Amino acid sequence: MSHYERAIRLERRRAMSVSLDSIDVGGMNVVLLRADKLPAGIKTSIGRCLLARYLDTGQVTARTKAVVVHGSGNTARAVRLAADELAPEAKVVAVVFAETSKSTIAKLRKFGVEVVAESSRRSGRAGRQSVTERLCQRPGYVFLDQHEEPLIIDIQRRTFGQAIAARLKNPLTHFVAGMGTGGTVFGIGSALCAKSKTRVVAVEGVGSTLTLWHAYLGAKGKGYAKEKGSIEEALLLYKNAGMLTSLKCYPRRKDPGRWFEIDVDFPKGKKGVLGIEGLGVGNPTNLISDHLRQINQVRIVTDEQAREGVECLASHGIYAVESAGANFFAALRLGEGLQRRGQKGRILTVVTAGG
Repeated sequence: MSHYERAIRLERRRAMSVSLDSIDVGGMNVVLLRADKLPAGIKTSIGRCLLARYLDTGQVTARTKAVVVHGSGNTARAVRLAADELAPEAKVVAVVFAETSKSTIAKLRKFGVEVVAESSRRSGRAGRQSVTERLCQRPGYVFLDQHEEPLIIDIQRRTFGQAIAARLKNPLTHFVAGMGTGGTVFGIGSALCAKSKTRVVAVEGVGSTLTLWHAYLGAKGKGYAKEKGSIEEALLLYKNAGMLTSLKCYPRRKDPGRWFEIDVDFPKGKKGVLGIEGLGVGNPTNLISDHLRQINQVRIVTDEQAREGVECLASHGIYAVESAGANFFAALRLGEGLQRRGQKGRILTVVTAGG
């Protein structure tokens, strides 16, 4: 049996043991996947299984000195845990945006992850990729590109997704999860949708542009007016979240891909944000673009709202980090909207690993 298949079996057994806590908030039912009880949350399975696949393909060997990953989330922590077991001689390096909050960086370093925070959010994935390419010119440095690895969807579908679907007695109406690299929201979402009519809601931080891309791709090819209207609606959501936005339109251009020039940025002087890093700026990954239409809705959550979600979880005796707070805040707001419309909902969301 390959390292990968062995890891899948191990992680599915682990996922079956993770509790599903049901709580009632304001008359609505929210089911919490308690991934905070795992050292790297729901990304534990991705870290172990991806590194196992890299061992199978020979990309990681006993001579590997460092495994480089993008992002400040739990994937870096998960890869660190997996490397301790599968590649003990390798260090783990996380390439993050320069605006990533100091507290988030400190947590990664405390976990044994080396952090490189050089490229700005405005440089997007291209900026982080440039830093990564420079690092990987060093002998023994290997880039684990979870952002463009379709296997992360397979991993989360076959581990947490199937484990949750097998244990749920009553159908869900919604699944709420942070977008991140896409593995969790697409993987678990597909497993749940295969069992019942579950709507999938992706959560993003204000430093991301997922809402914009989701709106644009949904209207793409439907004409200038439709695309412009969808973009304007998305930009209003960013503006309401405290971001600066601009839209320039050129309807006479023959190429529809050049009809709009869009910018979303933080207000001048705003620092210490991006506790939730998200997609960043620029084009989404191919993996996200290929699966984005599986998402029914995207919700923007600010760092302040994420902290509000953290406090609300704490009132229920659950102590978690910003990403869990963002998920919970989005789930509560979703439930409130359903109640205003006189609809009932049963919402599943993810409590990610604590600090």
